Amino acid sequence: MNTGFVKRNEKSGPTWLYSKKSRARGARARDVRWGDFLNIESIDQDGWAKIKWGSKRYFLPVEDIATERPLEVMFLDVGQGDGCVVVSPEARTDAGAADHERERIMVIDAGISDNMFGFLRWRFGKLKRAFRFHAAIITHPDADHYRGFQKIFSHKNIEFDRIYHNGLMERTGNDLLGPTDASGRYLTGIVASDTAVRTLYGDPAVRGRKWYPRLLHTAMTSGRVGQIEMLSTEHGESEAGRQWIPGFAPSSGRDVAIEVIGPVVERDAAGNDRLRWFGDGIGSSAKNTGKTKNGHSVLLRLTLRSFKLFFGGDLNAPAEDFLLRHYGGIGDAQALADAVPQASTRLSADVMKSCHHGSNDVTDELLKAVNPFAFVISSGDEESHAHPRPDLLGRLGKFGRGDAPLLLCTELLRSTREEGRAADFKKLALLNKKIEAPTTSDADRKKLRQERARLTKFIQQRNVGVYGAITVRTDGHHMEISFKLESPRGKQSWQRYGFRQGAHDEWVPTGGLTSH
Repeated sequence: MNTGFVKRNEKSGPTWLYSKKSRARGARARDVRWGDFLNIESIDQDGWAKIKWGSKRYFLPVEDIATERPLEVMFLDVGQGDGCVVVSPEARTDAGAADHERERIMVIDAGISDNMFGFLRWRFGKLKRAFRFHAAIITHPDADHYRGFQKIFSHKNIEFDRIYHNGLMERTGNDLLGPTDASGRYLTGIVASDTAVRTLYGDPAVRGRKWYPRLLHTAMTSGRVGQIEMLSTEHGESEAGRQWIPGFAPSSGRDVAIEVIGPVVERDAAGNDRLRWFGDGIGSSAKNTGKTKNGHSVLLRLTLRSFKLFFGGDLNAPAEDFLLRHYGGIGDAQALADAVPQASTRLSADVMKSCHHGSNDVTDELLKAVNPFAFVISSGDEESHAHPRPDLLGRLGKFGRGDAPLLLCTELLRSTREEGRAADFKKLALLNKKIEAPTTSDADRKKLRQERARLTKFIQQRNVGVYGAITVRTDGHHMEISFKLESPRGKQSWQRYGFRQGAHDEWVPTGGLTSH
């Protein structure tokens, strides 16, 4: 069986799989998107290909099939927290492929529940066989970013080449994030290397009953992960005076480069790693553990030709103030606005993963420095933070690029529980009927209830992972942002926003929106 990908539609409209060899409206069977994977059973001389899609067969004109795929970035509705999957445009998985030609899939945060696991299971063949991801990136040790990795790292068929983190390791005792220097300003117990992580969390007394040590201990003792290392402005792959995710530096041979923007390490006179404490607000000298963990999130800037994407972690106002002064080259006495022109050369992007789930604890200056035309906000239903904050949404619209920036929120795009696939609910109804039947034995009823619990959980995970997902696909010159409609528009299942690069590096819509 040959494989291919759905070709980009020049008009940004739907591409269709057909029930028969006809483009007639009545023959339209399934709405597919640019870059979707295709199993091609046969190609006929009449210009039609037979496509296997799950258990069904469809037809697709050969002219709608491509041999290359775009970069894919999926922001998932993982409930409370962040969760993102990045799939490189390189698609080779065979042993003979050079490193820069090989597929690389990265999971950046995994929320607090099992929703990310459910999505990975659904997307990657139910994980019936071993599947190796390139990297898991835990941006910082907040439960709504890392707890979802517990089930992932525990699964016998899931492997990772690398696990990356921000260097802050929670531990038992009075110093949750490790020791502080004599000045009281800097954390000094930064854990950067694989050996240091394994040594620290190899001690049960250090791990205690805390979730983060338990998570990394699960990973490092599983035998299914490689190196566990820190990413920062001093840790990664060095090139041209900057740090990059290893294998994604500009000279890697790949089209995609991923720069590490934060956390910003400030080394002492002896060259030892330090991360500063952040206070309750800008200028505060207090030591706020939550602000410090969030403020030192792993920050990434992905570049593919003309396209740039900024991953903002859980930044907050005091952390943004520090970051902007660092990249803007200004001192504490200057107005923060003075940092924006120079900082924007390192931070500007077309798409921004908005900081901290739509919290309003942000600076206008960071929004100006990044100046994206599309914001993605990852927020959950079951939380008391009222994210995304209404005033934050107004500021995103004000400081985003163009007259009408796109504001995309995983929670809002899945505002109700989707009905799911009819087959799933039909099966669920049948299970309920068998469980309630008086002729069902106690032993069979127990098994049926277990099966019902598994199916119910799968439906819930699919609702979140598929119907709240915001997908960005791009080849660096064209871009499509899409999400699944809660109710199909006729046979059309996806809402799309298409763009192309204009003559002045602006993104020009191909579907009737204003330019950005």
